[in-house]
Amino acid sequence: MSVNRLLEKLRAGKVVLGLGNTYPAPGIIECMCKGWDFVWIDTQHGTMDYLNAVHACRAAEGRGLDTLLRVPGHEPGALGKFADLGPSAIMVPMVNSAEQAQGLVSALRFPPLGERSYGGRRVVDLYGRDYYAKQEMLLVVQIETVEACRQAPDIIATEGVDCLFFSPDDMRLRMDLPMNTPIVENEELRDAMAGVARAATEAGKFCGCVATDKETLTVAIEQGYRLIAGGGDAGFLRTMAAQRLVELRNVIERRAENG
Repeated sequence: MSVNRLLEKLRAGKVVLGLGNTYPAPGIIECMCKGWDFVWIDTQHGTMDYLNAVHACRAAEGRGLDTLLRVPGHEPGALGKFADLGPSAIMVPMVNSAEQAQGLVSALRFPPLGERSYGGRRVVDLYGRDYYAKQEMLLVVQIETVEACRQAPDIIATEGVDCLFFSPDDMRLRMDLPMNTPIVENEELRDAMAGVARAATEAGKFCGCVATDKETLTVAIEQGYRLIAGGGDAGFLRTMAAQRLVELRNVIERRAENG
């Protein structure tokens, strides 16, 4: 069995931190991701396709990083193709019921648990023809609606599903909250997040979320979250660029004021 370091850390009760990669540029992973536990490769909302995902996985592996690969949807053929890249974890968006979760297990797990097709080019090249028996891949499903929160215990009870991922932005949208509403300041949002964590913990499985500040991370860990997305390439680039621009313009303005 090949070692899935991400899964080993979670099983040991450790908190793992990941950086989101949305741009199709492997150099971003090589430059920005040193020291992080994993990179979240986003083919749903990021501007990358399947081939970009291949390059991102290779860059992450070269950096010694585990990979959380978010797929675009639930289509079985696409799910199998992305799984054949050999990521540490597959994340599937918008999972609202145990029935949907069972469909994902069917597409992503080999028999007897599922019906995933054998023969992935990359995984055979990397791990040999018995890769299906060697690799442990974490299956992460996103909880993004109020209905999914209600169904969370049944979703995580599905054999083959390993982790619930609470997605705050979609939840804010469906709760009719401003998009920048802090989780720690809104009872409805915080309670929904706690309920998802409780469902995963009671099932003896894992839960993940986004926590980009100290206050949210503290609450998340207290609730039981261990798989944490701490930010992404776009946000870090935008924030640092804006900060540097302000600093430089302040210098120019002060010189102009002083003649």
